[in-house]
Amino acid sequence: MNKTNGKRKRMRLLLYAACALLTAGIAFSPPAADRAQAARDWGGSMWKIQGGRSFDGQSSGNWRTGIRARADGSAGDTISMGTSESVSNSISANCGISRRVLNATFRFDVSRTWSANASKSYGLSDRKKGTWWAIQYKPVYKNYKVRVRKYTFADGTWKKTARTKWITARKFDFFAYRLVRSKAPK
Repeated sequence: MNKTNGKRKRMRLLLYAACALLTAGIAFSPPAADRAQAARDWGGSMWKIQGGRSFDGQSSGNWRTGIRARADGSAGDTISMGTSESVSNSISANCGISRRVLNATFRFDVSRTWSANASKSYGLSDRKKGTWWAIQYKPVYKNYKVRVRKYTFADGTWKKTARTKWITARKFDFFAYRLVRSKAPK
């Protein structure tokens, strides 16, 4: 009699555990993983990259003044600057496309930021004595673009639409420099 009660008790606990697991599985299971449900969950459309990147020219930032100096008229007179500047790559839009896919398509990290050195020297020995000069610099970027196409989900399948657009990305390339006549500092 004692053995029977022990078996029943274990069977009851096992049944409770099975019911608890089953209930937990139903209550906490993720939504249906089928494509139709996924499409309904995030609007029924997505953007896909069409082809590879293409070069789209260069662009640059604004000129910044690095240093000013006055020419003293002596041989070997120079003006030199050196600075560390924060630069970054950027992207116009991502259209819900993962950063990993965009990095692979553009072949560089589209959101990388780092510190780059800007340094340059110019000779002032051929400049008029007493005149002020400044070194200016600006970042220069290479621009790339890629075409993306919109797809919509209907009747259980993804369908290509006529809607396309361009995503552009800028990649830092180098600093450009120039020597300009300047006013005396105040």
